[in-house]
Amino acid sequence: MKSRFKKYTDTLAGKKYMLFDYDSTIAKVPVDWLQARVDCRASLIALLPDLTIPEIARVDEMEAIALRHSPDSKDSIFRFRFDLECALDGGHEELPEVCEFILDLAQTGEFRFFIVSNNLNRTVVSGLKQLGLSDVFEAILGVDDVGQPKPETGAFTMLQEFYGLSAGECVFIGDNDRTDGGFCGALGITFINITEN
Repeated sequence: MKSRFKKYTDTLAGKKYMLFDYDSTIAKVPVDWLQARVDCRASLIALLPDLTIPEIARVDEMEAIALRHSPDSKDSIFRFRFDLECALDGGHEELPEVCEFILDLAQTGEFRFFIVSNNLNRTVVSGLKQLGLSDVFEAILGVDDVGQPKPETGAFTMLQEFYGLSAGECVFIGDNDRTDGGFCGALGITFINITEN
């Protein structure tokens, strides 16, 4: 392993499952998230007029609030994100060191690879295809697959059920202490934050 991730060799010992976030971990989906917050909030309030959303909420937090309020409106709640992310297909910005790290680990044959993302499944699938990483990952769980964003832990329940994962054998690579770190903390999964290198 040639990258800056070499220092994590001991952390990976005894692990079988590599879980990754997508946006700002493997690649950047070039969204102006500050403007997206404003637009998403307006979209959700138009959809669900009696919904109360804090001014400072992130897009994924707004979606979580809306989903708790009206779970049957899932497709409509994710419509804003769908339109936003679809417009950026083919324009994801690779994070080369992380992609190299993934390929290095994949070549060892020692790990199984999964993505748990607060992006939509189709966004991650499109990005991995663009980056030439489609064949590495066994499963991709987007926020639309799970119905709640991280730090909610529903994605891990699905991975346990369908792929037999156990928390003690997982490492999660992400970029956000609140979402990715919170997910890992709730489950007892080893977390590596790529922004802390």
